[in-house]
Amino acid sequence: MTRLTLGTLALLGLFGASCSSPAYENNHWHINSVPSRFSYHFFGYRQSNDGPYLQKAGGDLDDIGRTLRRHMIHDNPENPLLPQPVPKPYRPTPPDVEFQVGK
Repeated sequence: MTRLTLGTLALLGLFGASCSSPAYENNHWHINSVPSRFSYHFFGYRQSNDGPYLQKAGGDLDDIGRTLRRHMIHDNPENPLLPQPVPKPYRPTPPDVEFQVGK
């Protein structure tokens, strides 16, 4: 029974987080600030600062991908231990010459 009640409260908080208006987000004493504070503490999202949630989630995924690339693949442009690309040696190209055999 306790789990059902806690689960119901969590779902209400999740669904209410998207319905809150930004005007009450920073007013601690207003009941409409509860869903926005709930979503901030659980998801790190503030509607007035971060804009639309999908845009914030996309930015977070980009940051996670960059971090994983830098740590797992060592794809860091500032890493001095990365081998620098070696230019190919210069080889002159032969000139284009057309030969005509005349009579």
